[in-house]
Amino acid sequence: MQSNSLANISLQQLKQAVTIREKIESLERELSRMIGGFPGVKKAAPPRKGKMSAAARAKISAAMKARWAKRKGPRRMSSNSVKAAKAPGLVAAKTKMPSPRGQLKERIIGTLKAAGNPGVTVKDLAWKLRTNYGNISVWFRTTAKGVKEVKKVAPGRFAWAS
Repeated sequence: MQSNSLANISLQQLKQAVTIREKIESLERELSRMIGGFPGVKKAAPPRKGKMSAAARAKISAAMKARWAKRKGPRRMSSNSVKAAKAPGLVAAKTKMPSPRGQLKERIIGTLKAAGNPGVTVKDLAWKLRTNYGNISVWFRTTAKGVKEVKKVAPGRFAWAS
């Protein structure tokens, strides 16, 4: 029905209607600025920048590390930890660089040769080399298969057969 009434309006009346509509909208905007918005409509909070000072980040990091240490409990000290306690500057520079490739292989083979025919268990090998048990276990499942002299003596026990 409304489209019929718009079809009968002259061009001048249509322009006048648009002008009135623009005035109404500008008055509504002015009113909302005066009152501070319509009741029930809340303004959005300004977005946060998310910037944090270096000191605050360091403080949070230290707190998290303390929390993790407390959760994990006391650990046995590795040789690097003992060295760090004696000379923190030396070990800090040393631990940042990765160990050279093949170092684990040479250490494992040397220990297997020293163990002789009875061989050594993966657990004992990890303890002697002060290395993670999982790293030694994975080494035997992957790299050791390419070394013909490494023989499996018993479940979890390996020896050097020369």
